[in-house]
Amino acid sequence: MFFGILVGFIAVTVSMNIFLRLLGLPTVEWVGEVAEYSIYVGAFAAAPWVLRLGLHVKIDILAKTLPRAGARALDLFADFVGLAVCLSIAYFSAGAAYNAFESNSAIYKSLVIPEWPLLAVIPVSFLLMAIEFVLRIVGNKPDSAEAAPISGGF
Repeated sequence: MFFGILVGFIAVTVSMNIFLRLLGLPTVEWVGEVAEYSIYVGAFAAAPWVLRLGLHVKIDILAKTLPRAGARALDLFADFVGLAVCLSIAYFSAGAAYNAFESNSAIYKSLVIPEWPLLAVIPVSFLLMAIEFVLRIVGNKPDSAEAAPISGGF
């Protein structure tokens, strides 16, 4: 809901800037920058939720051609790879955010803002995705139709 409100705010303020420019009036300088940061934060905030719902991009051509047990094993392997990648990115991005905090670095554009809050979004997002991968791994249990192939595919 928060991101929806943010998108609405971006739409209104960017439109306002366009109309101001068309009328030859001065525009609000920080609108583009706030829109940029909002989209950035929104994407990282939405990623764990999208993964939880299973609405992420998934290429499952191979999984659909395998027997159910093979498809489950492939999903389990992909979940372990996803967990490893998410934990690695969370670790290194947390270090980058901490270094930005320690050095008191800032981003100088229309607005001057500390860099670490923007960087801190990354490890939080990837840690939440890592938790989701753990839940997938724990929940990957065999079912009664173990030998039945998955319908669809080629």
